Amino acid sequence: MRESIKNIIPYSPGTPVSELEIQLGKPIVKLFANESLWGPAPTVLNYLKNCTNEFLFYPDGGAGQLKKSLAEYWHLNIDNFCVGNGTDEIIFMLANAFLNPNDEIVIPTPTFSEYATAVQVAGGKINYIPQPYLSFNLKEIANSIHENTKMIFLCNPNNPTGTFFTSQDISDFLLKIPADTLVVLDEAYCHYANSPMFPSAGTLLKQFKNLIVLRTFSKVYSLAALRIGYAVADAALILNLEKVRQPFNANTIAQKAAVFALMDEQYKDKVVRETIAERTWLTEQLLELDLNVLPSQANFILVQIEAKASMVTEKLLQDGILVRHTGSFNLPDWLRITIGPHPFMEQLVASLKNIL
Repeated sequence: MRESIKNIIPYSPGTPVSELEIQLGKPIVKLFANESLWGPAPTVLNYLKNCTNEFLFYPDGGAGQLKKSLAEYWHLNIDNFCVGNGTDEIIFMLANAFLNPNDEIVIPTPTFSEYATAVQVAGGKINYIPQPYLSFNLKEIANSIHENTKMIFLCNPNNPTGTFFTSQDISDFLLKIPADTLVVLDEAYCHYANSPMFPSAGTLLKQFKNLIVLRTFSKVYSLAALRIGYAVADAALILNLEKVRQPFNANTIAQKAAVFALMDEQYKDKVVRETIAERTWLTEQLLELDLNVLPSQANFILVQIEAKASMVTEKLLQDGILVRHTGSFNLPDWLRITIGPHPFMEQLVASLKNIL
């Protein structure tokens, strides 16, 4: 065993919903993992129903068609993109491509756990910057960075909090960062951000060559099971990612489904509008219950139930509703709840009122 993985706890995905439904004897509404419960676009579903002849041959190893679609979407070149088996793989590719043992990496917390895991596997040293107000203070984070800092991970909107930093915040931050320090901006939930102050990644990429933006098709495009994500960055950085990318890492079905998903902006916009409407409604309902709810720009909300969060999670499950208790994020008094169509939100609120 490599010394760097000695203290890593393997990721636990939890009991599959299908098994939980058998155990409980009832259907379960899954508000646990921030998938889009609206489902893929009709064009994607039509492709998936008729793709049975796609299984015989290896995928396009360079993801050429998808990169072309992404280049058109972003108004960039195809060599500005690297495609992965979900952004999880891209995160590990970043560690493999750029980190040497004992390189220092900055990770503000709480945030997505896979950043730390990838860094630990590569033998890097993590400088955690706790964010007690559950919203990233980029000025404070910038002050913790020095000439030996190799990489910084920032999630915007952040998982699990749903909070965000503004365009001005990130611009000021990037101006303070050394040009040879990589800044990884994970925008998995960016489509749900409706604040006019939310940053434009496309604009930032043109100005800062040390910026790497991550996007996924698992959230707003509802392709989580197909595992498809990508990185956008300066061509020189992407070339180094390609050096460590596994051959045929993104399967054919995922690549083509992603292309169809990008084509249907109208459906994506519909999903975003309805998600934001339900996010607003659910927030108002929870505030009426005198619960502390963080303002969210993602497709989930973080709600505080002091001393009872674990118990409420179990009681909700008995009612057929699966939410995420955030103890693993070091937030034992909080629940993360995925936003879904209105009937699911009504069922959640009714159950929660009864439990409380």
